[in-house]
Amino acid sequence: MKNLNVFEIFKSSQFAFIKGNRPTDEKAIKAKKDSLAEYGMLCPITAVNGKAIIASGGHLTDIADEHAKDYYAVLDGQHRLKAYLELGLPLEDLVVIEPLNKGVAIALLIAEMNICTKTWKGSDYMAAPAMAIKETNAAFDFAMELQRRNFPLSTISFWACGNNKLKAKDLVASLKTREMPQCLQEADGWCAKSRKWFEAASEKFTAKFLAKKYLITFIQDGYNAADDASAYTSEMEEKLKNLTQWQADKIQNACKTSTQTQEQIILDLLREHL
Repeated sequence: MKNLNVFEIFKSSQFAFIKGNRPTDEKAIKAKKDSLAEYGMLCPITAVNGKAIIASGGHLTDIADEHAKDYYAVLDGQHRLKAYLELGLPLEDLVVIEPLNKGVAIALLIAEMNICTKTWKGSDYMAAPAMAIKETNAAFDFAMELQRRNFPLSTISFWACGNNKLKAKDLVASLKTREMPQCLQEADGWCAKSRKWFEAASEKFTAKFLAKKYLITFIQDGYNAADDASAYTSEMEEKLKNLTQWQADKIQNACKTSTQTQEQIILDLLREHL
């Protein structure tokens, strides 16, 4: 029988999260808080010293690499930990352990732990290349930014790559190849345009609306059909900037009718105002 190596935690600030791991969800944290209030902590938090993350090629969120050794990086239990700390429960009662199998790569440990406890959605697999790849590009960084905003993988693919080729299986494969998926490698040119559209759109539309594919696929269809792609790129950015808030709200708050789906109405409004 393997003995558990239990960490002794004195301050909540000793915890850190790993850059690229899936973002926490407020609904899940609330559910954990309700469970903790009734039953207490049922499972320990799994963590490693932050220096192990750096040694594996990863990074801690908002922590400089040289200070990583001063933190415990959470591998499993982000939602439980946040719930525990938000409830103000005593740290001396919190059990934090090292993973039993220390021979498994950090990124694989995180993936396997999360898959075993809660099925990952597509964008969660962005954690794989984020921790395995040392050299990134603009498209990869844009994709990670959207992942942190809880965009679904299919929408991330359209914004960052200009297509629907970014798949979970390719992200997982990057753990072995240590190379980002091909569609991200080839997307720098597209990303330079797309990020400008996204920034302009973000001034008027909510992240919830932009996380859906309505706007980006509408823009992409227009770009693909344009006689002058360069002119279209500039014109679309300008149109997005000139869009009034009233027009943007009309588009993103459109509801289906007895004769048209919500998507049909939104596309009609996009054609009208853009």
